[in-house]
Amino acid sequence: MQNVTRNHHFVAQVEQRLNSINSGISKKNQRIYSFNILDRENYKLEPTSENGVKIEDNLSFDDLFSFEILNEKQRYNLEQSFGRYEQKVGELTKSLLEKVKAINNDIKEEVLEIFALKLLNTFRNPYCIEKTLNTIGCITQYSPSNVELKILYKKIDMFEHPQFEDIVASFHVTVESYKKWMKSLFMILVPKVDQESNLLELTVKGLFENNKSFINVFINEFSGIPDAHPLISDRGFTMATDSEDHTAYEFNLSSTAFITYVFTDIKAYAKNTLGAERIQAITSLNEKFPPEVKVRVMTNDRNALSRYNKNVIYQSFSTVFCKSKVVYGL
Repeated sequence: MQNVTRNHHFVAQVEQRLNSINSGISKKNQRIYSFNILDRENYKLEPTSENGVKIEDNLSFDDLFSFEILNEKQRYNLEQSFGRYEQKVGELTKSLLEKVKAINNDIKEEVLEIFALKLLNTFRNPYCIEKTLNTIGCITQYSPSNVELKILYKKIDMFEHPQFEDIVASFHVTVESYKKWMKSLFMILVPKVDQESNLLELTVKGLFENNKSFINVFINEFSGIPDAHPLISDRGFTMATDSEDHTAYEFNLSSTAFITYVFTDIKAYAKNTLGAERIQAITSLNEKFPPEVKVRVMTNDRNALSRYNKNVIYQSFSTVFCKSKVVYGL
């Protein structure tokens, strides 16, 4: 975990580049349009720059994931732990969209792995620290059993970050919460639980093998409609709904597509329409056969894109990003 990486992105550059204005030029010069949210209730936006912002410097913060700075160059941080996932998200997204275009239904691997990568993005986003702690913060009551990892883990509590004041001001978080968040990220990413998987991977596996849920995935793609581009949130995700019945995550895939994952609690959803015996029969069947992930692809659903973009604006912290100067569907 020792390296020289200082500029830490909390929304991966590769994901931003899939939405870039000028994807045909060198990565160093690629840009994306950025909009400040003036009025989230009425979806009022203001461009931050006529020419967009450089992706290389966007949605990042110096030493955000560092827990010891050894000298001017070397530091301990979690960047390589994130990096091994980031390397895959671009390839998986392109593969998924190519298969969708070719009407190839062999997309289960892409759908599952993209969810894991996108979920990690929500956990590592500093605008989501409180939400992340509510979800996985309890893991910090434990520590790694491996001696070397335990020494590194303890450095998080001891580290006096030179930019604590900026972190507190930028992300509206306390120092204590920030350190607990870093420890949570360390614990879900670094220690291997069963010699192969970490807690992040086991969490995703558990979600998709939960016999008490129905799982539906909706891929919305767009072509031939001027400015029909899905937004990116500065939080990295949005929730289409979060209720007793349904939990639905939405993520930008590219400048031409977004994806929705809907996890439906069978008991809560069916309690008013099916009897207890029927519900028990469904969950028992799911115990023998893991729940099927049903995927539906929709093309050029203008209403869906309008709803999605409005939802991104409403739930983002302060800024949204897009391939186009004009945000569709407001």
